[in-house]
Amino acid sequence: MQAERYLHGSVHLSTECKGKPRRYPVWVLRYRLPSGKDSRKTLGRAWLKSSRPPAGFMTERQAQANAERFLDEHAIAMPEHRRTLGRACEAFLTYCERERGLRASTLHDYRRIADRLCGRPWRKDETWRDRPLDSFTERDILAVRAELVHAGRNADTLNHYRRIMRGAFGTHPLSPALAWKWTGAKPESEGQLRFYTPSQLAALKRHAHSALDVAIFTLAAEAGPRLSEIRGLKVRNVDFGVGVVRFEDGFTTRGGHAGNKGRRVRSVPMSDNVRAALRPYCEGRPADALVFEHEAKPGEPICGISLYRRFRSAAKRAGLPVLRFHDLRHSFGTQAIRVFNIYELQRMMGHRHITTTERYLHYAPNPEAAAKLSGLWSDAEASKVAKLRRAA
Repeated sequence: MQAERYLHGSVHLSTECKGKPRRYPVWVLRYRLPSGKDSRKTLGRAWLKSSRPPAGFMTERQAQANAERFLDEHAIAMPEHRRTLGRACEAFLTYCERERGLRASTLHDYRRIADRLCGRPWRKDETWRDRPLDSFTERDILAVRAELVHAGRNADTLNHYRRIMRGAFGTHPLSPALAWKWTGAKPESEGQLRFYTPSQLAALKRHAHSALDVAIFTLAAEAGPRLSEIRGLKVRNVDFGVGVVRFEDGFTTRGGHAGNKGRRVRSVPMSDNVRAALRPYCEGRPADALVFEHEAKPGEPICGISLYRRFRSAAKRAGLPVLRFHDLRHSFGTQAIRVFNIYELQRMMGHRHITTTERYLHYAPNPEAAAKLSGLWSDAEASKVAKLRRAA
């Protein structure tokens, strides 16, 4: 019988070496060569805590990824269809990071999805991570989608799973991932769009926890930045001379500073309220300093979770409906559409597609159109209509 031309192996934790305890536990890859001989490779020091590993250490997942890369590199012409889902997902994530340059927060979401897929049970004690790609069928792929739909996952989540599936299985004619169709997102309609009116915003600020929160609420509602853009805003982005706020960076806990959504710089005119709110946090400070810093950790961005909790608390004290923090951005859009055209609003809000901005058109006043319609139904206009001649 001809020996297999691809390698099999598994990762184990080793705490001893030649019968003596190791100073640091290590991850060890045990694998079998095509000749049938067993071999092993030390991957690196093991990090068993839940925190991020320091330099020179690796988590079990990192060790598993390194092991899979080692096995793939040393296999002899391993057939593509015999790759496991775990290795295929790891290769796709590496491509997304190195070739596409996706944001760290996006890569984090993709990796979580890949881990969930690879963790699905297969046979005995094995999971999908060890399952060869050629053993999957369209039924397996559609079963995952059906579970997500039944759980009420939104279109973005479904499409993220679809990207991982297609990235792992490929898009060749026989790929089972082709059965997973694109899910169209349902944009927020005017009935679902929630926001605060100017009077409600004034009440929200009166019941804010601190002057810092007043400044943030003012900026969010009168300039329309996302929370990540508020956390990543630097002093140099606030141009008092020109009278604009430039949003060019965004900070997320998972992805760090990785640019704003779409990675496009946009400028928003600075209202008098925004100017007054930002001045105390910008004057006399270095250009690279963050406008809003963490209270207990100077130099680090403000905590988004704590800010959201204070936002909800202020809304409750003011007797207002408790909305999402992101809805302050909707407050900006519904007010700005009253004085700016849709293309100007699209630029200020940083929307890639005009259809995203069109939902704010429902809040744009148009008295001229109302007057034109009223004229159509006036008595004077009706008298101009020629009466139809009755048939003989």
